[in-house]
Amino acid sequence: MTYPWISHWEPSGIMARFQLTGPDVVGEEFDGEVVVLNLKTGQYFGLNESGVALWSAILAGADPADIAGISGSEFAAHLVELGLISQSAEPPVPAEKLTLDGAPRIDVYDDLSDLILADPIHDVDTEKGWPKLPDSA
Repeated sequence: MTYPWISHWEPSGIMARFQLTGPDVVGEEFDGEVVVLNLKTGQYFGLNESGVALWSAILAGADPADIAGISGSEFAAHLVELGLISQSAEPPVPAEKLTLDGAPRIDVYDDLSDLILADPIHDVDTEKGWPKLPDSA
């Protein structure tokens, strides 16, 4: 699967490690499915089984191209394009090759973005929590 709209990151053949783009990107596993939320954009994402396997390996520090070939590279590029991960300066960790049950897929949803962006619970002081707003707010 190729993603023709990806323009700013191309797999280079050099081993790569990725990280979440920041604290505004969060994910949670529910009964084997992963839901990822970008609090900056209000978008949320669902991953299929192969996507979950790759997402987990990427967050553990594995090089997606090393563990899943071109589909791993393309999936990572798509995650970069969506603003969920960015390339890390750290080297990747060794990992087993994945046997994927189909192409990894991430579904993008923005039907609740207005509500997610308007929810003040996300604008809290990280030390004191809700309902204390950060000093910069």
